[in-house]
Amino acid sequence: MSIVRINKFISVLVLLIAAICIIQPVLGANGTVSIAYRGSGGSYIGDTIIFDGKNTVGNITFIRITGPGLPVEGVPIYDLNGNPGAGNPVEVNPDGTWKLAWYSSTVKGIEKMQTARYYFIAADLAHPESSSTTSVLMKKAEFYADLTPNPATNADYVSLTGSAERGVSYVRIDVTDISGKTLRTYSSPVSASGYFNYGFHVDMQPGQYYITVSNPSIKNPLQMVLTVLPPRTQTPMGTTVTVTPGGSTASIPDSITPSATTPQNPQGIPAGTGTLSISSTPAGSSVYLDSVMMGKTPVDLGNLNYGSHLVEIKSPGYQTYSVQVTVQDGTPVTLSPVLLKSPSSIPLSPVTAIIGLFITCAIALVWKRT
Repeated sequence: MSIVRINKFISVLVLLIAAICIIQPVLGANGTVSIAYRGSGGSYIGDTIIFDGKNTVGNITFIRITGPGLPVEGVPIYDLNGNPGAGNPVEVNPDGTWKLAWYSSTVKGIEKMQTARYYFIAADLAHPESSSTTSVLMKKAEFYADLTPNPATNADYVSLTGSAERGVSYVRIDVTDISGKTLRTYSSPVSASGYFNYGFHVDMQPGQYYITVSNPSIKNPLQMVLTVLPPRTQTPMGTTVTVTPGGSTASIPDSITPSATTPQNPQGIPAGTGTLSISSTPAGSSVYLDSVMMGKTPVDLGNLNYGSHLVEIKSPGYQTYSVQVTVQDGTPVTLSPVLLKSPSSIPLSPVTAIIGLFITCAIALVWKRT
């Protein structure tokens, strides 16, 4: 091989190495992770809090929480009893953005939280050293309660579970219509730890109603909205369709009337829970339940609390499928959506295009001169 050919080879090799060194940072291999809290700076324990940010390092962001009474390295935001350093995953969109609605009322170990400032850490799953932190002042409300199922239909049994901050001996529960007229009044004892639980059957007409929890010794009552849906309608296929807010529907098989030969709970599902079976086209899509990643399709989710749940199915190159489903009566709910493909136009960065053109011209010039 002549000296001219060796020089040509070395020149091209040097330019290629330079190209890799220049283009790699432009493409964002050494990116960043950010997190922001959408709000005024403070929230009540039990509120829904929106977090979002950007991850230009990888395609999965995981989030953890730390603060008073929690490990310094943080725990998953949906399981305060979880392993230190672990987090809940959130899928990153093609443009690098991510978003999470944190339903703090459904957090395991929420009793550990107190009125204090908590820190939320977002990091890339594959590169945890790339992280960012934001803080939220969380306040323990004088009352906290969860109403399930909500929305409900006529004759449903609604359970109101919660706690009172000051350890009162009882709470008053008022059901009023939107005009303020009191329709029902109940009283529930409160344990020494502040826990209370009360249930009642829905016998109101379809519409929205206020559920107010109060006690004379507590200044600020707790008010929630209960949505009562129209009765279920039968379809020709023999399924029951429950309408949920937003106009989406979930098909639920007719319930079987219990008899001496038919057990009320043949699958051993605990009372107050149901199952959700999800498949998709394409298979292997990521399934999120109430913003928490639950696995890949096909997947069967069990022991789900009665009530409304947000289901999101995501797959690279496809639009996110999102639907609100209602779990009730211990009967399984099945979803089998066909995902729609996303627009395939991803524009090339102008900076990357210019650098690529420059390097191509340089290589051609060296080759010609040698």
